[in-house]
Amino acid sequence: MAAYRMTADDQGRTHLEPWDLFDWPFENGPGDFKGVGGAVMGDASRVMLMRFERGARPGFHRAVPSFGVVVAGEIVVSDSTGQDVLLRVGDAIRVETTGRGGWRLGNRGEEMALLALVQMPPPRATPDAAPTGA
Repeated sequence: MAAYRMTADDQGRTHLEPWDLFDWPFENGPGDFKGVGGAVMGDASRVMLMRFERGARPGFHRAVPSFGVVVAGEIVVSDSTGQDVLLRVGDAIRVETTGRGGWRLGNRGEEMALLALVQMPPPRATPDAAPTGA
């Protein structure tokens, strides 16, 4: 199984790189669940199942923070530099952009493809400390 992450630089250009899912900090459970780790990767704001007809190659659009897993077929992911990665069933991608970067998804295969995508809300800004005294 392959996994990738997409980040955006200060200019909003997106970049794809391999990502080792086993490097993520997994928590082990109690008792019989030792060795079965879970990882919270963010608060989901939307869960989608995206269907791509064969040959579908929609245009570039804004990438939002999300985590996706291919559940059927093959999905091609392109970043704004023109780099492509091919995701197959079970492959994952974590998108870590802040709304400035773009991506393009498509299906070059001969069969329909499905991508389960969990969108994450952007990180919350921490409020400045309230002024004290007058």
